[in-house]
Parts: sequence; structure tokens; C-alpha cells
Amino acid sequence: MSDIRTIETSRFGNIEIAEERVLTMISPILGFEDINEFVLLEHADESPFHWLQAIGMPDLAFVVTNPQLFGITYEFELPDEATGALNLTRAEDALVFTIVNIPGENPKAMTANLLGPIVINKGNQQAAQVILSETDFSTKTPLLQDADEAQKPDNVTPIHTNS
Repeated sequence: MSDIRTIETSRFGNIEIAEERVLTMISPILGFEDINEFVLLEHADESPFHWLQAIGMPDLAFVVTNPQLFGITYEFELPDEATGALNLTRAEDALVFTIVNIPGENPKAMTANLLGPIVINKGNQQAAQVILSETDFSTKTPLLQDADEAQKPDNVTPIHTNS
């Protein structure tokens, strides 16, 4: 039986999670270098969004998504240093999410940071924000070209490792 941890959140109250769901950020989210533990929470059934909730900081949670759920082609080669740091040997062991910015005055103008994805090794629960170089990706890519485009595919973002 796994250990259970109770974490405090401002959005969901106190929640209990299995210890093996704790993500350890080995390369922190820019601007949040002191926060190294998160948990990935579902927003709602069939929602394309998740919450990346900081552990130990109840008010800090990022909305994240897989941009392919919005019809965006999003493939990249994971840099060798990230592959090594995350101990990734196979692309299928990775989950990839992007941080979403949702303007309060116009939620349909939401954007995703495709330049700095959050990459998670499903096997060891290590995660990193990876800053991509030599790419045309943006930190503010619109997610909704058409509000009807959002869907839930069977898979997550494919990435390529150099292994």
C-alpha cells in the first residue's frame, strides 16, 4: 500500500494523493525555482485541461494541457540534457503538457506556452520545464482557432528522444 499525502490547495481544499503521484521538478518552472513538488490533477472528466498544483504553496496551480487536443501540431526533439536528466529512454514514457494562460476578460483568447513545455517521465515521476531552442514555437500560441476544435484524443503529445 502506498503512502498517502494530504496537500492543501486554494482551489480544491485539502486533498489526499498517493505519494507516487508527486512530481519532482528536476528543472523548475521559470520564475518558480523554489517549488520542486507538484501533483497533476484532472480539471473535470473529459476536459482537455489539468491543474499542475504546487505542493506546499496552496495558491500556486498552473492550468496545463496537451495542445494537440486543440488541433495544434506539436512535435519536437527533446534535448539530450533533458532526456538524460529525466532518465527518459523511450518517447512513450513521456507526458508533455504546456502551461495555459487564460485572460479573465476573454477566456477564448487563451494561449499556450509551446516554447517551454512541462515534460514528465511517467516511470519515475520526474518532471522538468524544458526550454526549446531552434524552433518557431511561441510562448503565446492561441489554443482556440475555433471553439469546436477542442477534442480529447487517445494519446498524448509525441516527442522524440535522441536515444
